Amino acid sequence: MMLSVLYYILLLSITLLFFLVMCVAWVLTVAVDRKRVVLHWLSRMWTNVYFGIVPSWRRRVSGKENIKKGEAYVVVVNHCSMLDIPLMYVLPFNFKWVSKREVYKWPLFGLVLWMHGDIAIERGSSKSLRTLVAGGTKNLSQGISVIVFPEGTRSRTGQIGRFHEGAFMLARQAGVGILPCVSVGTGSAFDGWKFNFKNRFRVNILPPLSAEEVASTGAKELTVKVHDMMCAEQEKMKNEK
Repeated sequence: MMLSVLYYILLLSITLLFFLVMCVAWVLTVAVDRKRVVLHWLSRMWTNVYFGIVPSWRRRVSGKENIKKGEAYVVVVNHCSMLDIPLMYVLPFNFKWVSKREVYKWPLFGLVLWMHGDIAIERGSSKSLRTLVAGGTKNLSQGISVIVFPEGTRSRTGQIGRFHEGAFMLARQAGVGILPCVSVGTGSAFDGWKFNFKNRFRVNILPPLSAEEVASTGAKELTVKVHDMMCAEQEKMKNEK
């Protein structure tokens, strides 16, 4: 218990330090770095330190060879925990998150999302899909990938839930491919409020669906296909040691 308390103190200190650094970086670069490349690089550093403070935590990534350098994707990933967000910075390219607007009200973290230029949507609003497509298309046209949690909320059981069609409609509208990713381990990183020091994290990057396949397939069919791919991969990962 005491060790977990010490790690929380260390984590808070690191968070405040990186937050201040990112605020300074935003002021210095916002006028010239429209894609927020510097802030994205700092966020990747931040997450590396975050996972690195627990020496026994390990991140394992498979499938990076499936990523075509210089290509922008709609990335879809399952959602079990807030740790899914820092974990996905293992992806080796610039991207924007699609996030619920209420997350922007969180201390520090919400301001970081705003500085990143991430895409905020109102959950349950009739305008949310239009906001997703408009903001996503704008970024994708600039070569910046967009990450979406297609379940829309965190899974209570760890099993991948039903997908919404928004991410797949965005890919069709923007004329880009879809990159499915499956993560395991974020839901078991804590035992209540205490750190699970034996935890392991894995991200498997699946072969993307090409822009041509996306364009020739309906959004509903894409949703079902990618959902089934990711569910099968999740089961495979859980059965592996």
